[in-house]
Amino acid sequence: MNKITLLGLKEERSRLLKALMDLGVVEISQEEPGEDLGGKAWNLSVQDELNQIDSRMSVLSRSLEIIDSHVPVKKPLFSARRIVSENDYNEIVKNREALLEIAKRINACEDELNRLKGEENRLAGLAVSLEPWLDLDIPLDITSTRYTFCYTGSIAGAADVEYVREAIRSEFPESEIMIAKSDAERHYIAVIGLKSDEEEIINSLRNWSWNRITVRDAVGTAREAMSRLAFQRESIAKEREAYLSSITELAVNREALEAAADSYNMDRVRAEVKSRLVSTEFAFLLKGWLPAEYSDRILNYLDENFCCAAEIEEPAPNEEFPVLLRNGPVVDSISPVVSMYGAPSSLELDPSFVTFPFYIFFFGLMLGDGGYGLIISLVTGIILLKFRMEESTRNFIKLLFFCGLATIFAGFLFGSWFGISSLTKYALWIVPTEKPELMMSYSILIGIIHMYVGLFMKALNIIRRDGILDAVFDVGFDYIMLTGFIMSLLPYAPGISVPDSSPIVKTGNQLFIIGAVLILLTRGRKSGNIFGKIFGGLPSLYGVISFFSDCLSYTRILALGLASAIIGDIVNTLSMQLGGNAIVRLILVTLVLLFGHILNFVLNVLGAFVHSCRLQFLEFFGKFLEGGGEPFNPLKANTEYIVVKTELSELLKPGIKTGVK
Repeated sequence: MNKITLLGLKEERSRLLKALMDLGVVEISQEEPGEDLGGKAWNLSVQDELNQIDSRMSVLSRSLEIIDSHVPVKKPLFSARRIVSENDYNEIVKNREALLEIAKRINACEDELNRLKGEENRLAGLAVSLEPWLDLDIPLDITSTRYTFCYTGSIAGAADVEYVREAIRSEFPESEIMIAKSDAERHYIAVIGLKSDEEEIINSLRNWSWNRITVRDAVGTAREAMSRLAFQRESIAKEREAYLSSITELAVNREALEAAADSYNMDRVRAEVKSRLVSTEFAFLLKGWLPAEYSDRILNYLDENFCCAAEIEEPAPNEEFPVLLRNGPVVDSISPVVSMYGAPSSLELDPSFVTFPFYIFFFGLMLGDGGYGLIISLVTGIILLKFRMEESTRNFIKLLFFCGLATIFAGFLFGSWFGISSLTKYALWIVPTEKPELMMSYSILIGIIHMYVGLFMKALNIIRRDGILDAVFDVGFDYIMLTGFIMSLLPYAPGISVPDSSPIVKTGNQLFIIGAVLILLTRGRKSGNIFGKIFGGLPSLYGVISFFSDCLSYTRILALGLASAIIGDIVNTLSMQLGGNAIVRLILVTLVLLFGHILNFVLNVLGAFVHSCRLQFLEFFGKFLEGGGEPFNPLKANTEYIVVKTELSELLKPGIKTGVK
């Protein structure tokens, strides 16, 4: 990774930033003007510009959501952004205002649909409120005349409505109670009487739980109002269809709207980057980072196309810089796992090239069944051949493909194929279900090799940073002590017969003591006081306990491999024990085999993926990877829908060089 410093003219700033975005290999750093400039240089305020862009992006995003909701398009299981030529993209940019108007029309149609939905809900509520009064032949909107009142309401369903009517009539002869509807809970009635008797009539009705009901927005009788509602609903349905038809017609602009949304997103990124520059009245200063392999071509391009002064230099020793992990097409497939842990420091080695073989090997041993590995490799291989995908998705599918190959290899080693026990006799190495103790020892041995490689990576990082002597002190002596510790514990290893008096055990005891003494003598060498120099190595001896605990973690290789093999065997055995006639038995056996093996496959693939990650993150990366690096984040078009193929994109042909750039 190299540093770039560029001094350019203000009038070329926008064009230069667009060119750098098309190149997509320059990360622009935040720069602050020095106090010694006395206000002659500043960082541009771009908030107003960002607000305008955000407003337009919001209009376009909403219109696309509306189109997807009403005019959905079936997308393939694996898809990638569309590739758009530079000419087509420029044409879309020219027509952005027209596309924005189309988006506003779509949004307006949706607003009208929402309004109609609200009106439909109101009419539905009104229809429900009219339903009890359909048999009442009086206008619901007239509640009084000059001398009389007419109220609608309800009384308790337990009341004898005829008795109530006679009681009110006997006391108020000029009154009348009309029954509209009755159910178990309420009687719906209309009460007509003289205004002079209104209060007394209502008080009498309260004896039967009178509750006045006013039907709002109802004109005429309930049946007349219901007829009008039906007409209004029909009109709303026609309006809704018209607006939906408009959205469907405008949906033909979906791809153009998507491209316009991405173009505003690119404008936003450039506006944000503009605020990182130090600007003056006539010029600007840009600082950043770019991969070393592109430095000469970028410098030549800038000199030929812009009136600017650009300088590219290497970072200072031990200077942190953004991390770009670049590997070949095979090793690059492990990037999803490494990125989950975080970027390494720029002063550390890229862990990808050693993580990849261990990860797929562990996955294969944990899943353990070659038949399952064959399924994984076939499915992922077909996906890789048939589908165009984003790079991150492709890397993950490639990783699963290689994990499938590793599982096939494990199937040959263990003689495990779809849990068929009769095939174990063809195992090339060991049958874990028959010799689980020996397999446990092998699992621990594999873990020891894994962690030793991690310590070797630590030594390489120390050599890069401090020198060979420090690597010998901080890693070499650990090798001696831990190797002695392992040799001393061989008599206790399951499935292995090594007596306590064996020379290898005695040698191990001696190595352990020598390594511990060397660590005690050298590990505190950098301490500033005599106490730290003498006792600084004591905490490092705890590494033996940690190492032993890590060794036991690798027994999960045995555990998951056994789980896959045993469950598969149980499924096969259970299916063969089913009875019944031939046809029924065939159906039942097929169902049991399919369900059992699919369940076993899914659970153990998930388990192998997760536990392989755990062994990398804790037991392996913990030995050498400090992390904390900042991922390389160049100025480029991080679009959602399209990829613009520009002439500048052909300027840089990506080379394949491994490591941290």
